[in-house]
Amino acid sequence: MSKPVIHLDIETLNQISTRLSERADSIHQFSLDDLRRDLLIAARCAELLARIRFALGEIAQKTTDHDARLELRGLLDDVSVADAGVGQR
Repeated sequence: MSKPVIHLDIETLNQISTRLSERADSIHQFSLDDLRRDLLIAARCAELLARIRFALGEIAQKTTDHDARLELRGLLDDVSVADAGVGQR
């Protein structure tokens, strides 16, 4: 059985982010299948983010354009830190 193709464009990522945040903020009844699908998408998003961060780090090291390097490093710094308290009890 092949995995369904899920397109992780910016709009989809923002929708999932909002939905997961809302669920975390207010516990309510939802199906386990809904939760399973959201967790699978979140796992894929995390994997994709790791790949992108790695690729951007490689590009930042190789580029000779100082401004581009600083901008890439800034992006990498931004995505390397979660909001305060996220994932903590």
